[in-house]
Amino acid sequence: MPSTVPDTPPQALLRAIEVFSRTLRESSFGVARDLGCSKGTLSIVRILQRRGALQVNDIAHALRVDISVASRQVSQLVEDGLVERAVDDDDRRARTIRLSPAGRSLAVEIGAALDVRVHELFADWSVHDLSAATATLSRLSDAVTRATAPALASASA
Repeated sequence: MPSTVPDTPPQALLRAIEVFSRTLRESSFGVARDLGCSKGTLSIVRILQRRGALQVNDIAHALRVDISVASRQVSQLVEDGLVERAVDDDDRRARTIRLSPAGRSLAVEIGAALDVRVHELFADWSVHDLSAATATLSRLSDAVTRATAPALASASA
């Protein structure tokens, strides 16, 4: 029999975040499917478009995944012709990943699809509502990052 004890406010917030996370993940899958790519492709292309050429470990960090996962995804994108590996200008021993012309074209398609999606989703939100939501999500992300950083550091040590 399920518990009838109401959630405390922090537990209710955590539950709302979990639901939001699943909803966002499902929405991302829909956008990726509509564009004929994987969610991993969508994520990496967006990261590289925003941040420019990166090393695989930087991509893994941005995605919050293990470097082996990011490396596999990047290798697939290289095979698909969406990204290119290049020698890092600052460290000739390192390789960076950058969007190829096909990857830049996909990035434009992704941006256009997301623009349509967010305009539909937030059509009835004011600029103030959007700013407040952005600030709250940033604060949540910072709080969770601070709380999990020591655990992540000790797990990788």
